[in-house]
Amino acid sequence: MTSAKNPASPWSTLCVVATTVPSAEEAAHLARSLVQQQAAACVQVEPITSHYVWEGEMHATPEWRLVCKTLPDVLERLARLLRAGHSYSVPQITMRTERCMADYAQWLRSQVSTRDVADAAESAAAPRITAA
Repeated sequence: MTSAKNPASPWSTLCVVATTVPSAEEAAHLARSLVQQQAAACVQVEPITSHYVWEGEMHATPEWRLVCKTLPDVLERLARLLRAGHSYSVPQITMRTERCMADYAQWLRSQVSTRDVADAAESAAAPRITAA
């Protein structure tokens, strides 16, 4: 087993964030938005049935689970975007850490950003002022 301090280790840490939404349309919209905003490198969408009690009544409801892959540095921004784009008043947003191969982590790093994409675009478009 290699140690966490071993730079040759083939393993890296990623965050897997899950949420559920009430429709396939919302799931697709949220998944596209998170990837376009570079908060998640990949979002998998799968249909499920949730069984729960809400306001005293038992429910069995079709939902769509989104499983988002991101990095620890991007986690807070991803959670903020999920909450802002979610239709539930009390959304389930969970996170677990997993280990992945270093080459997958390298791809993840190339796909996500800690900065809001709009902020990055504005910074890139802003004129540069240099001293004469």
